[in-house]
Amino acid sequence: MKITALAAAITATVGASVAAAPSSYVGVITAAQVVDVTPRFPGVITTVGVRVGDRVTAGQIVAEMDQKSMAEELTAARAALAAARATANQARVDRDDAQRKLDLETALVAQGVEPREKVDEARAGLDRVTAAYAKASFDVASAASHAQTAQDHVRDTALRAPTDGTVLLRYKDPGATAGTADKILRIVGNGGVVLRFAVPPDRVHDFSPKGTVTARIDTVTVPVTAVIRQISPALDPASGLVFVEAELIAEPAVQQRLQPGLAAWVAPAVNSPSATVGTRSE
Repeated sequence: MKITALAAAITATVGASVAAAPSSYVGVITAAQVVDVTPRFPGVITTVGVRVGDRVTAGQIVAEMDQKSMAEELTAARAALAAARATANQARVDRDDAQRKLDLETALVAQGVEPREKVDEARAGLDRVTAAYAKASFDVASAASHAQTAQDHVRDTALRAPTDGTVLLRYKDPGATAGTADKILRIVGNGGVVLRFAVPPDRVHDFSPKGTVTARIDTVTVPVTAVIRQISPALDPASGLVFVEAELIAEPAVQQRLQPGLAAWVAPAVNSPSATVGTRSE
């Protein structure tokens, strides 16, 4: 969950929670890893092979884009590459011929058969075809790069899951148009969940990295301990609060009940180094 979404969730629950737990701070259980599947280029979606709740593995094809235009681009790029190579081959032949002519004229001039001007003309001709060969070689490299890009585009019409996880949201269906900024799927990684909560700036000193907190979480009957991993160095402009992230420490049976979206009320643990005098734990 992004910071802005967390701020919205906290704003939505803070009114009710403060009255119930005035010395605690509002938090949300979020997925430790959330990734979106987006296309590499704009186009039409032809297939979406997964539904919300489906488990996926890293590298699995989860959606496909229409590759007609990409296939046409690849065909054109390969044709341009073949033409560039043919031009370069001819330029190489011309360069070799010019070199042989220069060698012959040089020998004839040395024998007094030809005037010196013949060598100068042959050398100038070699310079011209050498420059043409250099340009043709550059054109081959450019065409090869374009063809590789076109090949990559065809390959990238198959959209793959970037990580093992579960499909959380499906934004678009087959037939829809999607740009590079458009999300098609959202996948929650298998890395578990974390606790993110917000505190007023004048209470940040109640918490420190590696300190522990106690969280009371919706649907979980027992308090859950969490270890602080990160404290934001700046205020969130939308809420005016400081966000803290902590790793939840719980028995497997409890971990299974810690789902993204659950609200939590957080306080420094009594025995935590981050707990300060005057801060009452829940």
